[in-house]
Amino acid sequence: MTRQTSPMRSIVTLVLLIMASSMHCAQAAQARATVGVYKGAGCDGVKGLAKFTQWLGDKPEQTLEFISWKVLSAGTHWGLGCWRDAGQKAVVYSLPMLPDDGSATLADGAAGKFDALYRNYAATMIRFGYGSSIVRIGWEFNGAWYPWAAEKDPQSFIAYWRRIVKVMRAVPGANFKFDWCTAGGWTNFLPEQAYPGDDVVDIIGMDFYNVSVDKKAITPEQRWESRMNTRRGLKWHREFAALHGKPMAYPEWGTGLKPDGTGGGDDAYFIEQMAAWFDSNNVAYHNYWDQPTGVNARLSDGHQPLAGAAYKRAFARSVPRAPVLDSPLSR
Repeated sequence: MTRQTSPMRSIVTLVLLIMASSMHCAQAAQARATVGVYKGAGCDGVKGLAKFTQWLGDKPEQTLEFISWKVLSAGTHWGLGCWRDAGQKAVVYSLPMLPDDGSATLADGAAGKFDALYRNYAATMIRFGYGSSIVRIGWEFNGAWYPWAAEKDPQSFIAYWRRIVKVMRAVPGANFKFDWCTAGGWTNFLPEQAYPGDDVVDIIGMDFYNVSVDKKAITPEQRWESRMNTRRGLKWHREFAALHGKPMAYPEWGTGLKPDGTGGGDDAYFIEQMAAWFDSNNVAYHNYWDQPTGVNARLSDGHQPLAGAAYKRAFARSVPRAPVLDSPLSR
């Protein structure tokens, strides 16, 4: 005997399927990350961003900025003025925690020695129209190459981070988002040992470059798998961010060669996989490192044609994209 389905039941089923499809599309659209690039600081960055835009055929939505300890301590605002005058509204500001000369410690900061510097710079950012910017304090703290390396004094790092956030948030007009940004890959110090708390972190970032963490990883596919699965690789980043209910970010990322000649070089596969990672995960933003320093990841000078073409395919807005219904930062 053939079982018949009532017209009403068929309509209800169709409606449910449409709703499920709509929700899936909305979730996919919500996940699109803000596309950014680093082309230098202040007015140099403004000029570099214009050149990158010409190369890409599209203007990135965001840029990255580094504030030196000298600028922070002097309270100068030339860089802020450069970006404002150029009409660049979305800027991620990287703020140092200590001077490079070793004259201060994390414990000094935790005790309030530098409160006035962050209070004054926050007020200046607000005055120039950047009171809602993303701020990453003491980036790559899990490495040993910056004076604020957390392994020296993890508890003071945590206390100092919390103090900076409290000071900056207390300035009238402040609406900053704070990015706790690790260095991706293998480091002796485990970054989670210096996590300052969900109440003072809005985004969990990671600087991520296409360099080998396994000498046996030769091909692009092998390099990607090693970077994905290493002790503090992409999978760890996703799991840690999800554990704390925070979106991820990649304030610096790129492919190229280090000064010693190691690295992924002109690797289109890495670009493609990163683009897919951004699309399929809760990523708030990413900034490509189009610079020759550190890792020479520059694409816009044409020396990495395969990676450059892959980047254009993935991130130029001339390629149709899903509409942005929401941002991970608003959830």
